[in-house]
Amino acid sequence: MENLLIKTTAAFGFAMLVLNAYADQGNGSMKMDMGNMKMNSMQMGSSKTAGLATNEAEVKAVDKAGKAITIQHGPLKSTTVEMPPMTMTFPVQNASLLSTVKAGDKVKVAVERVKDQATVTALTVEK
Repeated sequence: MENLLIKTTAAFGFAMLVLNAYADQGNGSMKMDMGNMKMNSMQMGSSKTAGLATNEAEVKAVDKAGKAITIQHGPLKSTTVEMPPMTMTFPVQNASLLSTVKAGDKVKVAVERVKDQATVTALTVEK
């Protein structure tokens, strides 16, 4: 009985050793020494929507007085909003976003939940 316990413990230990070695293979090539890499001169994006989840859309109407925009969009996905394709009117976080946009423009928009309402937080007109 004692011999069976020793063999079982040895087999279990060997299995754990193999699993640990297998798991480390995925991480071995991912380790990078970036101590000498200078990142202060790297350009991280120049558009107003850089870093935000942007979605393509077409402007259907602009309501500057009501601070709202109607867009026809594909699937919207951001950190706080996920919607299927549709045409919908959204409030804009900042009225200045509406200053250069008109019906028919192709735009990239960022939509986030602001005060529990899906809101356009960034907008750029596509050329």
